[in-house]
Amino acid sequence: MDLNLKGKRAVVTGATRGIGYAIAHRLAREGCDVAFCARSQGGVDKAQAEFANLGVRAFGQALDVRDESAFGTWFEAAVKNLGGLNIVVSNVSTRPTRGGEEAWRESFEVDLLQHVRIATAAIPYLKQGKDPSLVFIASIASGLTQLPPGEDAYGAMKAGVISLTGQLAAKYGPAGIRVNAVSPGPVMFEGGFWDEVRTGAPQLFAAAARLAALGRHATPEEVADPVAFLCSPLASYITGANLRIDGAALKSANF
Repeated sequence: MDLNLKGKRAVVTGATRGIGYAIAHRLAREGCDVAFCARSQGGVDKAQAEFANLGVRAFGQALDVRDESAFGTWFEAAVKNLGGLNIVVSNVSTRPTRGGEEAWRESFEVDLLQHVRIATAAIPYLKQGKDPSLVFIASIASGLTQLPPGEDAYGAMKAGVISLTGQLAAKYGPAGIRVNAVSPGPVMFEGGFWDEVRTGAPQLFAAAARLAALGRHATPEEVADPVAFLCSPLASYITGANLRIDGAALKSANF
């Protein structure tokens, strides 16, 4: 299916591994020029070469998105390099490295405040672009009361992202900007969180797989494909939605 994305200009954060990489790669395959960021320079260089090999413009930079100044400078350079903006996928996330209140602060800065920051930076440019779309990567953790160890803050922040999605959709719908979220369940990829759980806590890994009606973890590509659709003109009347991509892990009606 042609998603009518050829020639669109997209920014994707956290795009050198896992879900973010799969999304940026899918958009590039559809013909989007892609600007992206991640923490590792080596990962950025590798991804940039791979995206460019698909015949699109690719602009990557290594940075810590918690650095407001560095992020702002990169974002302006990214939009300038692309020559405009049609699509933003705010994917970046973190696993807190500290404990107690510091873990909550770390999660707040990356898992919520950064989504606010990129939306604020992107909206003026999206208003000028054709078929503008903003997609946040949330999580089914937002709706869970029992979370893996260390994910209490993560779930709360992702709930905030879903609320933010609805607010922005209502506010900027009159300007033609669509704002949606996707909420994946456990996603398995080499070197990712659930890969670490698979080797370090195999019983937890198996239990998480059993939560889904499909009996397994998702792949990054199974998240990237629906995200690409939401970014596309084919989803022109979808805004304010939170699409769960969890294999029916949550046993509730999705209103």
